[in-house]
Amino acid sequence: MMNWTRCTLTLICCYVTLIASGGELSKIRGDLHSQSGSSSNSSSSSSSNPPSKSDLGQPSRSDSGHTSRHCDDDDGDSLTSRLAALGLMGFGAAVTSPFWAPYLMLGDDLDRDGYFPKHPYENIDGTLTLDETVRGTHDTAITLQGVLGTDFGDMQLINGRALIEHRSRFGIDTEFNYRRENLAGGSHDHLWNGDANLTFRFAQHEHWLIRAGLGVNWLDNRGDTEAGFNLTYGVDWYPVDPLIVSGVIDWGRISAASLFHGRATIGFIREGWGAFTGYDYFRVSDSDAHSWIAGIERRF
Repeated sequence: MMNWTRCTLTLICCYVTLIASGGELSKIRGDLHSQSGSSSNSSSSSSSNPPSKSDLGQPSRSDSGHTSRHCDDDDGDSLTSRLAALGLMGFGAAVTSPFWAPYLMLGDDLDRDGYFPKHPYENIDGTLTLDETVRGTHDTAITLQGVLGTDFGDMQLINGRALIEHRSRFGIDTEFNYRRENLAGGSHDHLWNGDANLTFRFAQHEHWLIRAGLGVNWLDNRGDTEAGFNLTYGVDWYPVDPLIVSGVIDWGRISAASLFHGRATIGFIREGWGAFTGYDYFRVSDSDAHSWIAGIERRF
């Protein structure tokens, strides 16, 4: 009897441990797999459905009745179409405003090159000058960052980032993230991800650098690396010496799952060395991980 009781308790403990061991990183992997499966299932089900008469170009009874009614409503449909077109134009202007609005507000000109000081606030009021004769300016700016983060719970984050920008406005932005999560029973889980992007600085000013780019993101799923496309949008604001305010958004796909990453920081810099703090948010499909972060950087 004692042996049966001991075996039963052991099985219950194992079951509870398995249930508790699935953390946020496990949910991210689960969403990644479920999205891939649902995508393939939807495509197979759509291919198995036979085409309807309308798909084959054959008229149906309802089509003929609808055509006669449509002729009576031409005037109303024309007004509706014009209103829809205006609404679509307004929506398009709002969606694209993060690109054209900064360019206009900063009075930028794509024909003008910008030159970088030895480090931000060196001989100028910000981080870029249009005057190449300013002492110590050069064609390229490099930013290297190291970050530690936590959710003040079970999640820790280690991040590294490199940003290289040229006076031609083109640049390279790449980073990696290592997340470690403490699980029940003293075990832990971990997840690697990152991205690499080719960027273009479409709006610039002595105090502002605003860039967007396209690239790839990746996620190491326990030895099986998943990859997808990435869109990035980043802003660096140098309001007054020695402050720097930065933000970056990444949006894309990993396999068949959506991915979003956002980060906002504020810090200071002296002689090219800086420290900053902020917030980092990472989401794959319906699962997310967030961290309060602190880091150091070198800008030169």
